[in-house]
Amino acid sequence: MIGENYHDLSNKWFGRETSDGLELSIVETAYLLISDRARIIVGDEEITSLEEFMEKAYNCLREFFWPSLLVYKDLRDRGRRVKVVKEGEFIIRDKHGALRMVKVLEEGHSITLEDIVSDIEKAIDNALSLVIAVVSLQGDITYYEVGRIDPRK
Repeated sequence: MIGENYHDLSNKWFGRETSDGLELSIVETAYLLISDRARIIVGDEEITSLEEFMEKAYNCLREFFWPSLLVYKDLRDRGRRVKVVKEGEFIIRDKHGALRMVKVLEEGHSITLEDIVSDIEKAIDNALSLVIAVVSLQGDITYYEVGRIDPRK
């Protein structure tokens, strides 16, 4: 994204600043289109809606795009600052200023206990708490705070 307002977006935790402007993830781009805060120009063509974006860039939308977009939009709509780390993983600043790692999971997809433990350890190593966002097949989101416990206590 290039333009005078990209600094405003960057200050609100959108994208990553580069020497050419602001680099947005696919989820951030879709969110900004949904909220009428951005438009995409490709050559002479202007894309102003998510529908147009999907038609033109469908090959960019991966299997996990929709659950990630739903969680991203929900967190932004709740007033959280959200930074995309990678597909299905965000860092958020909650209303009290605490930083959390949010991992997106979709109902019906399995995850191993080792993956959960690894995510917990990664969050702890970065002084974050881990939140798992489970997106149902109907698009409902349930958030779970996950942590390590000592069963001996």
